Amino acid sequence: MPDYEVMPAEEDGEPQRRRRKKPKLPWLTIERYGGRLLYVWFGMRFMTLMRLFWRGRFSFTLNCIPDTLALFIWVPWNTPLTWISEALYKRKAEALPLDTPPIFVVGHWRSGTTLLHDLFSEDPNLAYPTTYECFFPHHFLLTEGRLDHVFKVLLPKRRPQDDVPVGFDRPQEEEFAMIMLGEGSPYNTMAWPRMGPVDTEYLDLEGLPEKKVKSWADKFMWFYRRLMLKHNKRLVMKTPANAARLKVLTKLFPDARWVFISRNPLDVFPSTVKLWRALYSTQGLHNPPQLEDWLDDYVLDTFQRFTEAYEKDRHLIPEQNLVEIRYEDLVKDPIGSMRGIYQQLGIEKFDEAEGPMRAILTDRSDHRVSSYRLPKPIAKKIADRLKPFIDRHGYRDTVDATLAEPEAAKAPLREGAAS
Repeated sequence: MPDYEVMPAEEDGEPQRRRRKKPKLPWLTIERYGGRLLYVWFGMRFMTLMRLFWRGRFSFTLNCIPDTLALFIWVPWNTPLTWISEALYKRKAEALPLDTPPIFVVGHWRSGTTLLHDLFSEDPNLAYPTTYECFFPHHFLLTEGRLDHVFKVLLPKRRPQDDVPVGFDRPQEEEFAMIMLGEGSPYNTMAWPRMGPVDTEYLDLEGLPEKKVKSWADKFMWFYRRLMLKHNKRLVMKTPANAARLKVLTKLFPDARWVFISRNPLDVFPSTVKLWRALYSTQGLHNPPQLEDWLDDYVLDTFQRFTEAYEKDRHLIPEQNLVEIRYEDLVKDPIGSMRGIYQQLGIEKFDEAEGPMRAILTDRSDHRVSSYRLPKPIAKKIADRLKPFIDRHGYRDTVDATLAEPEAAKAPLREGAAS
């Protein structure tokens, strides 16, 4: 793939590359693409962190040493806190009847899963994994509401990849809990991005030995039980990759509700590139991440594999338990879309959720969007590789119209508050 970077457009509508001043001491200056973000690795137990370091052969760059040393100050405490938490809560969590199936929000990264998750989170009758619970899964039952006040000073007000609010009490992807618990995940690429993608088999859990699939499922249920003990409400879970893991998750939760959201892949691709650039920059244990040789191909390969896995296994979800929605329709009429989802999935008391949903939409009404322009060869390659997805979800006319525009005259693509 060609070396390019899709960046927000300036006010005149022309895309611009990000310009950075060359540091005087580049080996000591950290590239913060999108801003500073707390290392997620703080939530690991010590031996899990050591295995992560060993995987990268301890190849820290000098500019990451201060933040890495901070891990050694906190991470050892996770183990005794886990022991205390489990002594207090393990028996209750394991005995808990799981008679309320969760709602899974799924869809490719940057397709609107965060917006959907945030809207669901405003329903007082539902619950969700918080950022603190996902970053510190071992002992959140013991420490949430206490230690989160200590760590919150290290969080930015907005996510580095977009303008969405950040907070330890905000909804989060349970995938972060899985890597804290030592499981494989494509997100582990964040640690050593210069080495390229890792754990890609965990995208859909295909090709893994049965022992590793069982370990993943057991850890997921371990975390889920403790979430249920904490919240005692129907949970709304959101991890994009779960759309490719239906074979496992439909066995764990046969009666779960599913909401799959799609978005024009010509919008999703550049936004996903921006997402991973931000996370690999802020979370990498060597910096800068040096992604030019592989990132574009990785995003497109993952998109194709993700959609193929979902299409292959979506029949495993009972028809009445699945709703598919387009991001473009959601942002056009958020309340009407949510009302339809509630009706189709048999989720009660939408009237109690509507007011809070309207409030959060009003609060974010001034959300800034970014504009993207894809080089024509890249756009055509996306259209060719994702043809089945484009056709089934109704993006053919839009994609063809974009490809037919003269390159110089093409209007920039718009990015909303999607994730």
